[in-house]
Amino acid sequence: MLTQQHIAVIGAGFAGLASATLLARAGHQVTVFEKFVTPQAVGAGILIQPTGLAAMRTLGIYDEILAHGARVNNLCGVSHTGRQVLDIQYERWQTGSFGVGLHRGALFNALWKSATEAGVKIVTGQELTQLDTLKSYDLRVIADGANSQLRSQIGLKFKDKLYPWGAVWAVLPDPQRHHGSTLWQWCRQANQMLGIMPTGFAPNSDTPVVSLFWSLRADRFDDWRKAGLQAWKDSVLALNPACAELLANIISIDQLTWARYHDIVMPRYHTEGDRDSAVIIGDAAHATSPQLGQGTNLALLDAVALAESLTNSDSIPAALATYTQARKGHLHFYSQASRLLTPLFQSDLTVLPWFRDRLMAMSSTWPVMKGLNLQTLVGVRRSWLGGQLKL
Repeated sequence: MLTQQHIAVIGAGFAGLASATLLARAGHQVTVFEKFVTPQAVGAGILIQPTGLAAMRTLGIYDEILAHGARVNNLCGVSHTGRQVLDIQYERWQTGSFGVGLHRGALFNALWKSATEAGVKIVTGQELTQLDTLKSYDLRVIADGANSQLRSQIGLKFKDKLYPWGAVWAVLPDPQRHHGSTLWQWCRQANQMLGIMPTGFAPNSDTPVVSLFWSLRADRFDDWRKAGLQAWKDSVLALNPACAELLANIISIDQLTWARYHDIVMPRYHTEGDRDSAVIIGDAAHATSPQLGQGTNLALLDAVALAESLTNSDSIPAALATYTQARKGHLHFYSQASRLLTPLFQSDLTVLPWFRDRLMAMSSTWPVMKGLNLQTLVGVRRSWLGGQLKL
């Protein structure tokens, strides 16, 4: 087991704060560097899978998250013709299992509190553009997100490609909980997709909210804005007339926030050798499209695996090699699965969505495909050949 190490974590996002918390609890001296003066979580609601919930138990924030989140029991998808495209129920994987729709701010607050209580030093308002300024640390944990400025500075191979499609989103009040415990998607072929997810409560609020997502190709974003709010609402209502009450909360197109997705792949996540040790975690290492709802869960699992690797190794190089070995297969599977799945829901293709509408719901009842679907959804699938993470 390693004695106390001086560790720098760059980025106070979910991966950064979670890893800082666990490393500090293990006895290391940890400093987090964050570029924002007042850090906060930015983005729509997130879906916490059973894997993420298991990591939250390790972090000690499970009960707090359940109190702020909304239980999600199943995922349903419907085409514009009313055909069921997707029907996945957590109970079919394990009795009593579920996901949690969560406001990003609720998770950020829980992790920030955990980090400070663990004795992590957090330095805000300091944007690090040169990793060499942290050479004095025994280990540098790069967790500065998909737009990382530091990833390219440690000599590791990586691919970073922007998906041509993104989404606009909004978090909207749902005081009567009309949207229950189901994450719904409605799609017209693959070039229109609406998603509504129960999201629990925003920080400092007792009004239930939902997250609304609308798929949009990046090169059509300007034209979408020019067309105006009502034109967009008409398109949404044509796909799902039942959401008129929800849309009434949007009175300006500026209430909808634009988001893009990265596809980042790395064959290795750590430097080798005894000097200038560094490791990349979270979206900086493996950002994907959100189609499988795994981003936050993978980041939390990274934090747990990194802390375990340092605890069970007698040197930093050995710990980092163990970390990459532990995470590589799982992360590469979800990267590949997200890449393959995304065109079925976000593209201008017509033939593939036609097959999607007819085969995906049926595949949920086929023994082999049912197992693959469920294991992939809950986040435990390790590879195309099989194997599950132990939670």
